[in-house]
Amino acid sequence: MVGARAQTVARFYLLHLGGALLLAAAALLIVDQFRIDWRVSNLFFDSELGRFPLRDDWFLEKVMHVGIKNAVVGVGVLVLTAWVASYWLDRLARWRPLLLFLFIAMLLSSSAVSLLKSVSGKHCPYDLEQYGGTVPFAGLLEQLPPGVKPGKCWPGGHASAGFCLFAFYFAALKLGRRRMAAAILAGSLLLGLVLGMARVVQGAHFVSHNLWSALICWLVVLALYEVLLRRVPLPKGD
Repeated sequence: MVGARAQTVARFYLLHLGGALLLAAAALLIVDQFRIDWRVSNLFFDSELGRFPLRDDWFLEKVMHVGIKNAVVGVGVLVLTAWVASYWLDRLARWRPLLLFLFIAMLLSSSAVSLLKSVSGKHCPYDLEQYGGTVPFAGLLEQLPPGVKPGKCWPGGHASAGFCLFAFYFAALKLGRRRMAAAILAGSLLLGLVLGMARVVQGAHFVSHNLWSALICWLVVLALYEVLLRRVPLPKGD
């Protein structure tokens, strides 16, 4: 029994850690080798105007950038409210560990991206000389030229509003809802990529910034799943 359980856990982490790292490495390598960052950003840059025309687009800014992020924050607030209410409502009490995991995973995964972004030297495309800005491009691990302030534009912060919902994928897995988990995973990935691409269109990020955001959120949520939820017994009853 113990051996079978250990094999199940090993397979889980082979897929969810090893597989995720391999997939992310392959995606980032393809982006780098085929210069996808530059090719995609070039599509939305107007060389005659010397800027990204959609940088201040109302829909991209108010709906895609602000509105959807606030909606995801609202989901987090609902989860937190349910967790607090679980101390008074018996029907929620058995879901308390799951609710706590969901809230902390959403919060810390998006916060990890924000923290890395706050100390990053990478600049946004619209800051770069190639796109009408004043800053020379520097790779992820390259030093900035003397006198150039950090750009604080890596990884993609806005995309994490979608990727932090990976927490619901792991919650569904814990409940044995594999089809639901697959749908949630696909939806979270799609939302994160769409939100990230909205910022790419505005010149605020490169494609790779959003891939990094996905990987960071995944690793943080996976670590919290191990710490907070994997060993917790499933809820009983309906």
